[in-house]
Amino acid sequence: MRNTNKSALAAYLQSDEARKILQTDLVTSVSKGYFNLLMLDEQLRVAKRNMALNDSTLRIVSVQYNAGQVTSLAVQQAQAQQLTAAELIPQLEQEIALQENALHILAGQLPGSIHRHAILDEIKFPDELSVGVQSAMVRRRPDVRSRELDLVIANAKVGINKAQMYPALRITASGGVNALKASDWFNIPGSLFGIVGASVLQPLLQHKELSTQYKLADMEREKTVILFRQTVVKAIGEVSDAMVRIEKLKHQHLIAAKRVAALKQATANANSLFQNGMANYLEVITAQGNALQSELDLASVKRQELSAIADLYRSLGGGTD
Repeated sequence: MRNTNKSALAAYLQSDEARKILQTDLVTSVSKGYFNLLMLDEQLRVAKRNMALNDSTLRIVSVQYNAGQVTSLAVQQAQAQQLTAAELIPQLEQEIALQENALHILAGQLPGSIHRHAILDEIKFPDELSVGVQSAMVRRRPDVRSRELDLVIANAKVGINKAQMYPALRITASGGVNALKASDWFNIPGSLFGIVGASVLQPLLQHKELSTQYKLADMEREKTVILFRQTVVKAIGEVSDAMVRIEKLKHQHLIAAKRVAALKQATANANSLFQNGMANYLEVITAQGNALQSELDLASVKRQELSAIADLYRSLGGGTD
């Protein structure tokens, strides 16, 4: 009875672990979606800033063209650079609307806009993440807990079958030794001691069947042990992968930020030189194009870093306790 209760409790807890898996996956998906939304917001701001900068360049080139200082090619290339930034704006606005709708659907709501309380650069996580986590923390994962409960069930089933091999050792409060199952005993008319012969004989006839059941249960337990170990190894691997991504993306983010700063300075210098006739329009356009792409890349790297942290949350079992 104790083993049956253990098995039933473990099966119930497994259903709760299944709920936690869905909950953790949902939290991770919402987090990634929100981080992606913040990235798109930042990229939209970058595109609008660059379009304004390109407008200024186009005006200067147009003035120079009217004064006969540059050819129509200069105007066309300046326009093309401006349109490159302008084209990004409706594209990013579309992606923002789709991401907002996706987040509303995840929350079980109708599509619509989402009010943001932060910008991408304001999202910070503690540096302690780089120190690492104990592998034992993977026990919080619902899939690991579910496999652990599988093992509890398998152990309980082995225990149940072991008990069934020795039915003559059961003692009831009704008096005497009862070799039959309690449910069968209550259906037997007359005195328990009047059927002692049958009670003793039945387990002997069933011994081979019970022994086979026990061996099958034991084999199933060994299989469960293997699956449990595989799940733990997979969980540790996913935690390790997330930690590696976080660490490397952090370095990549620092490099990308330095690149953005350098190209912004280069763009400012190119504009200043261009206005003073010390640089040509191609140098300005090239500097602006490089700055635009570097800022878009920086926002993407930041989003990847935050997504890796969300993956770490999921790989450690989430905050379901």
